[in-house]
Amino acid sequence: MTLTATLPRPLRDVPECDDMAQLAPKLREKATLLFARMAARGMPCRCAETLRTDARQVFLFGFGRFYDDGRGIVTQSKDADETWHHFGLALDVVHATLGWNAPAEFWVALREEAEALGLTSGADWDRDPTTPEHFVDEPHVQWGPPMRRSPSPRAARLLADGGLAAVWREVGAA
Repeated sequence: MTLTATLPRPLRDVPECDDMAQLAPKLREKATLLFARMAARGMPCRCAETLRTDARQVFLFGFGRFYDDGRGIVTQSKDADETWHHFGLALDVVHATLGWNAPAEFWVALREEAEALGLTSGADWDRDPTTPEHFVDEPHVQWGPPMRRSPSPRAARLLADGGLAAVWREVGAA
């Protein structure tokens, strides 16, 4: 029997990691600046998720596919090493008090401030507001160019051979 999107909730929760110390040093610095700039605009925010395990990624991948509590599909990546969260090079940012339910102005400001700091926003992966995105992830912020949208097998090899610091050095985020 194949499990389909009939369960209202996942079978078990896999908690997120929101520890900013798990981020690459230069991303952590820019995230701190991002939070200050958002607060200055009257839109306080907080980090909702940083480093992601395989178990957490599989759990998130199930939303909108194997269970649905109303949020629908939240990620396109089934395995953690397909996302920069696994490498300490991405974080999810939400409103400090409203969380994921922030108004549209918050998400626009988050994209603007992230891009002004040289980061990539999940609301505008290619950094071109004139081209529509096929998957929008407004809370997602990741280290910017020269990184690809998603990690390559090379990132996984660097991680295996030299740990997170090797990946961070490769993309200039150490």
